[in-house]
Formats: sequence, C-alpha cells, structure tokens
Amino acid sequence: MWFRNIQAYRITSGNITPDSLEEALSQHALQPCMQMELQSRGWLTPRDEQPNFVHAYGQHWLIAFGVEKKLLPAGVINQHAKNRIVQIEQMQGYKAGKKQVRDIKEATIVELLPRAFAQRHKTYAWIDALNNRLILDTSSSHKAEEFIEVLVKTVPGITLAPLETKISPSSAMTRWLTVDGDLPSIFTIDRDCELQGMSDEKETIRYSHHVLEAEETARHIRAGKKAIKLAMTWDSKISFVLQDNLQLRRIAPQDILKESTESAEELFVSDFTIMTGELSQLITDVVDALGGEDRS
Repeated sequence: MWFRNIQAYRITSGNITPDSLEEALSQHALQPCMQMELQSRGWLTPRDEQPNFVHAYGQHWLIAFGVEKKLLPAGVINQHAKNRIVQIEQMQGYKAGKKQVRDIKEATIVELLPRAFAQRHKTYAWIDALNNRLILDTSSSHKAEEFIEVLVKTVPGITLAPLETKISPSSAMTRWLTVDGDLPSIFTIDRDCELQGMSDEKETIRYSHHVLEAEETARHIRAGKKAIKLAMTWDSKISFVLQDNLQLRRIAPQDILKESTESAEELFVSDFTIMTGELSQLITDVVDALGGEDRS
C-alpha cells in the first residue's frame, strides 16, 4: 500500500508506543451507527483481516480512522416532507407556518433514519516515531482536522501541530520556475504547474503535460503571478505535486515497486517498509529545500 497524498504534522508532545497506541485505539473502535444516528466515528484496523489497530514496522506505525455516515440525501428528505406538508395542509385547511414546516422536516428525518443505508470511509495515517511526524493520506483539510480532533481525544497526552517550513512553498516554487531558480539537484521539475495572480480576481494559468520553459514561466511571474502547484520528481524515484499549503498530492513511485510472488501479507509488509523509508526521506528533503522546519 502506498499513500497518494501527504498532510504532515509534528508530534509536539506525548509518550507514545505501539502498545499504548494499540490500547487507546482499541477502546475507541468504530461502531455502526445507531438507529437514530447520522454519523459514527472511531478507529479501524489497517487491514480488515488483521485484529490489530496498529501495524508496526520498527519506528513506523500505520493506523486507520473510520467514519460511518447514513446516506440520507436532502432531496429525499425534502420530497417526503413536502408530501407530508401537503397532506397536513389539506387536513387543517390552511398553509403550514415556518415552525410547522421545520417540525415536519425534523419528524421526516427521524422516520427515515432507521431505513437509511450506511457508508464507511477509511483514512490512513502513519506515525514516523523517528522524526516525530504524523503523516495523513488525504487531500481533504476537513478529513485531516476530523482525524486530528479524534486522535487527540483518543490518545492521552498527544499534541500535534501542522508541519511548517521557514520558506513558504509558494515562494520557493515561484523561484524555482525562474531562469535562475536554485532547485536542489535531488529534485526535477515535471510538466504540470499552476500559477495564480495576486489580485482579488486570482487569475490562473494552468500547465498540464506541458514542458515548463523557464523563460515562459518567468514572464508570467514578472507579470505578478506566483506558483501554487508544481509537479516534481524526487531522486528519480517518486513523482508528486507540491501545493502551496505544503501538501503533497498525486504521489506515485517510479520503478521502486517490482512484480512479486509474495503473499498478500508479505507484500503489504514489503510495500509499507519501502514506502515509509522513501517517503520519510522525501519529506525531509522537501522541508530542507524550503529552508528547514519552522518550529517557532
């Protein structure tokens, strides 16, 4: 398994071990939604066929957060409520007031909830205990915030802060796209980027599968635009898109993973070992390219 996105956090406090983490997560496992619940949150095992809530390899630990939501579309609620409002108005002989309509909608939700289908979503995270980092595999800020909120409530003493760098990603990417850009040699620039104006209109230029000529991108930069996304490759091993909020997206290993005759369990362990080793160094090199970590 490979993460396709990275949102990184620094673990600022908390004495965590795989055993203490296993105990804490197991006590807050995801439970199915009750009849009258719209949502349930909790922890899942990273692998469905394994009982452990923590998959540990050395100082790298994989965990999984789950959210179960009842599928109750607004359109369905509104249609049922509308039918009921029509019936009630016919019975009482006058139009329903705002409070009555609101009460009918609430009663409709109560009626429909037990019959609603439930859908589960799993979000993976990996704790890099060597570097005191938590790495989330999601591009959604909402899912990341939800994950962190529940983790802090679940694991006693743990505190986290978003990983930040001394140089903003946007400033560095903008500089790298100029003729005299000082991109570290371990990185190469690929063929996708996004430039955005700094005016209120935020005019945007997107390059997709396009060779990025320094003279051309520099001309846009001189006209007042800055880079907010840039596709790159690290050490000829991993391609990704760096975002202006320090997220890494569209992560893809390049010829690192080979065809294997290993069992599913052996392959999972092998992939996790390779992924954590490579991505931990990638994150470190990205941080170094952005002037180092800002812990102020």
